[in-house]
Amino acid sequence: MQRLRVLPGFKASVVAFVVTVIVGGGTAAAVANWQQSATATIAITAGSAPTPPPLSGNVVAAPVLAVRPGAINANKITCASVKNQASLHEKDSDFIFMWPAAANSTAYTVTLSFAGTGYSYISSQSVTAASATFTLVRNLPAAYGLYILRIQPTNGGNTGDAVYRSYAYAQNDSTNCYYASPGPSPLGTASPTAQPAVRGATTSTIAVNWPAAAGTTSYVVTVKSKTSSYGTEFTTSSRSTTLTFPQAARNAYGNPVNPGDVSAPYYGDYTFRIQPMNGSIAGDPTYKVVRYYFWSDSMGD
Repeated sequence: MQRLRVLPGFKASVVAFVVTVIVGGGTAAAVANWQQSATATIAITAGSAPTPPPLSGNVVAAPVLAVRPGAINANKITCASVKNQASLHEKDSDFIFMWPAAANSTAYTVTLSFAGTGYSYISSQSVTAASATFTLVRNLPAAYGLYILRIQPTNGGNTGDAVYRSYAYAQNDSTNCYYASPGPSPLGTASPTAQPAVRGATTSTIAVNWPAAAGTTSYVVTVKSKTSSYGTEFTTSSRSTTLTFPQAARNAYGNPVNPGDVSAPYYGDYTFRIQPMNGSIAGDPTYKVVRYYFWSDSMGD
């Protein structure tokens, strides 16, 4: 350590930190969890510790995954005038949209945009309550028509899935929120495809790529087994990734050395979620199913 301290730049450049503590005849791991944020924080815990979040597509048991908000029931979104409908004679008025709170949500990004022609309106806001109020004009016939409401819940920096609702704004009816309708996302969507797995002695890799999503600077990729604790989550600025899975041993004929390994917990169906991001702006995620088994693999809907 004394020699290292005198090396130029030692204090300014720390890339990784791993400590192993030998206690008596046994070994206790001291784990440094690296949080990649504006300020790097290192927490050291002696003994057993949860698996730290992977920096790539390594599929491991019990990874640390983001706690994302639950889904919003789009059918329970309501809308109404803040004032009594009969008293709406001003040039504009406020209209409130309400929805059931999403589990684990700390805030919502809410956007209302005009979907017709001959008029332009788009307004977005971040709220912590499960409601948002927008001001719409009352004295301009072109302002009446179809609007699209988009609500996206967030939990800190972790963004959930947006829901959409159509809003038919009319002079004599301000409560017409109806069926969920696809709407304009602030970013494009990613459409991933996968190559066949490359099988190795202890691991298998599946290459996944996707076309660029409009306006996107990075992608959050989450992979989670439907039947076990295996998974991974990471952010990438590229348009491809390699998922690395554990691989049971095979003999010279390609059969399992241990027949029971074909049912290992890392084999099964995985939910593959990819969400376009641009800073704090989140697009709509795409979901696929990665099917990874001892004998076969594929990606599909």
